[in-house]
This record gives sequence, C-alpha cells and structure tokens, in this order.
Amino acid sequence: MHLILASASPRRRELLKQIGIDFEVRVSQADERIAPGTKPWKAVEELSYRKAKAVWDELEVKETVIGSDTVVSIDDEILGKPKDAADACAMLRRLQGREHYVYTGVTILTAEGERRTFHEGTKVIFTPMSRAEIEAYVATGDPLDKAGAYGIQGECAKYVRAIEGDYNTVVGLPVGRLYQELARMEREKAQKKAVIFDLDGTLSDSIYSLKYSGNAALAELGYAPFEEEDYKYFVGDGAANLVKRALRASGDSELTHFDEAYRRYREIFSEHCMDGVKPYDGICELLQKLREKKIFLAVLSNKPHKQTIEVVGSLFGGYAFDVILGQTDDFPVKPDPEGVFRVLRNIGKQGEEILPENLIYLGDTGTDIRTGRSAGAFTVGALWGFRKQEELEEAGADALIAHPLDLLRYV
Repeated sequence: MHLILASASPRRRELLKQIGIDFEVRVSQADERIAPGTKPWKAVEELSYRKAKAVWDELEVKETVIGSDTVVSIDDEILGKPKDAADACAMLRRLQGREHYVYTGVTILTAEGERRTFHEGTKVIFTPMSRAEIEAYVATGDPLDKAGAYGIQGECAKYVRAIEGDYNTVVGLPVGRLYQELARMEREKAQKKAVIFDLDGTLSDSIYSLKYSGNAALAELGYAPFEEEDYKYFVGDGAANLVKRALRASGDSELTHFDEAYRRYREIFSEHCMDGVKPYDGICELLQKLREKKIFLAVLSNKPHKQTIEVVGSLFGGYAFDVILGQTDDFPVKPDPEGVFRVLRNIGKQGEEILPENLIYLGDTGTDIRTGRSAGAFTVGALWGFRKQEELEEAGADALIAHPLDLLRYV
C-alpha cells in the first residue's frame, strides 16, 4: 500500500514509518481557520478533511491521501499553537494540575474518492510545573510549533502524570486506528462470494427456547428462573458456557452443579429447541436475494450440531444452505476461527475456492465479530439480535446493519 501524507509534521512521518507503511509527503496548503465555538473533535475532523482534499485535488494521478490535525482542548476550548513564548507560558499555566484532552482527526481519501473520517481523543493529566520550569521549557523552543504548547514525546514528558487513551493520538496520529480503518476499507472492497451466518440472534429469534431449557434445568436444582434479557447474555459461546453463566448468576460460583445442570439442559433442549423459534423479519427475503446473486450461504453456530441442523432445516429448508455447521467435540467453539475455515473447505469441495477476504461473516455478538476477524473475513454486526451496538463496535465490527436487507449493500 502506498499513501500520500498531507502533513509536514515530522512526528506523523515517524509514526507512519513505525508501522511499516510506504508513503510520500505532500504539504497541504488548506485553510486551517475554524469557526469560533466549534467542538474540538469536530474541528480536527473538518481540518483533517480539508488537508487531505487540498492535496488530493492537486494530484494528476489519484492516490490514497491521509490528512490529519491535532488540537489540545481544556473545558472544550481549543488551544492551538502559541503565537509566541509568552502565549506558550500562558497555555502551560492553564494546564497545570488539571486534566485536558488531545484530539486528533484523520481523513482517508482513496484514489476512487471514497472518504473515511474519524477522530480519537486522549485525556492527559500534568504534574504541576513551577514558573521556573515552565519558562525553562518554553526557552527550549519545543512548545512553539505544537498545539497546546507542548510535545508529549519531548522534554515535557517528565511533567505528564497520566494519560487515558492512545499515546500516539497525543503525538499526532493514531496509527493503530488508522491501520484498522485502512484494512477495513480493503476488506469491504474485496469481491464477496459467500456469507456465513450465526444462528441464534442472527437468523432466528430463539431466545424463548433457550430460556425455557435453561430455566427448566435450573428449577430441578432449586434455582430461580431468569428472564429473556438475562439469557441474551448467557448465550453466544456454546451450551456449556450458557449453563456456567446461569449457575454463577444463581450463586453457584464454584459450579458445583455444572455436570448435572449441563446434562439436563442438553436433554431438555433436545426436545424443546424449536419452541417459539422463528426467523427474524427480512431474513428469508435476504436469503432469496443472496441466492439470486449466486452467493454461497452457510451457518456456523455454537449450538450443538444436531440442534443446529434441526433448527435450520425447520426454518429455512427451502433455501438449502450450502454448509451447516454446529458445535461438535472435534473443533473449538467460536471465537476460534477453525469453524470458519471448515466452512470454507466444505464449500471448496463443492468446486468453489473462497478466500477469507471474499467472505462476509454476519453475527449479533462480540464473539461472532471476533470469529470473523480472526479468520480475516469482512464482519457485519446484526443490530436486531441479542446484544447491544456497543459490544459489536468494541469487538471491531467492520459494519453494523439494522435490518437484514441492509447486508446487500456489501455484496
């Protein structure tokens, strides 16, 4: 990958070199004035876009351009670069013994004109500096070309008591986030030939059957029942983990009743795995449209294999998934990616070799997203399922969709 960095900052150049990205520098001449009262995170996003766009517009042969801007903020007031030494001293006095934030905005403009803009914020807390220390530091000249009148990677580091967030954001470029965004854009751009679906909470609304089976097993041990919302967090990592979480929530922290509870849960669930189970609205239409596009369809579930086959066959038999794989004893549960690779090998036996970058993995939990990411797939979080948006974002979902048919935009 070759990039153009729209910045004269030596610190940003060093950070890009550090992560092994090939780039050249073209200094942006963009207007850096910002409207008074603009929130700092909005300001850095806007300025990063202006810098990237100014360089991109000048290119005869378009390439991917990275623009970035950093500000220091205290009480939502932006502290820019000091006008002179006196201004630098005044800024540093304001920061003493207080927390402030450093925001860095980044814009990626691809050769095709696609734009991705984001920001990161890091909290910084200074140890109080004496007047003599402030004046001595300003006399070095280091603060005069830096937002907020200090550089965390220089002499001023000895006055930084703590930071909360990404250190590189303070230096001037959150390269970890930048790399992830570039990789996400590459995964999104690759041709998609197959979709792997999670089952519970993604294809099927099965929470009633899970609750019924779990509560029935707990009742035999004298434990009180749980609500559906509780089971939405018990599920997702296999039947054994569901039972363990339910027992711990019931007060059995040592899992003394696990063997008996797990045995009864499996027995009860084998009889009731279809109770109240139904496809989510839009799923059947999505499957039909994917079939029309000649996309391979697969199911990968942490539900036991036998029940996975039964549920999928009952709900979607007419759509003929190419591969259906539930949990067995001969490979680890998700988020281990082995199940994904087994699905791809099975598709390969049908005459179509599909690489992870040609795959979409759709699921509703952080476990699903980590599974797809570990395999190298493009991961999509289903917002209609059992877990909340924050969990999917934290796990690193490449995209989030609110309705099944929204998946078609990535195919």
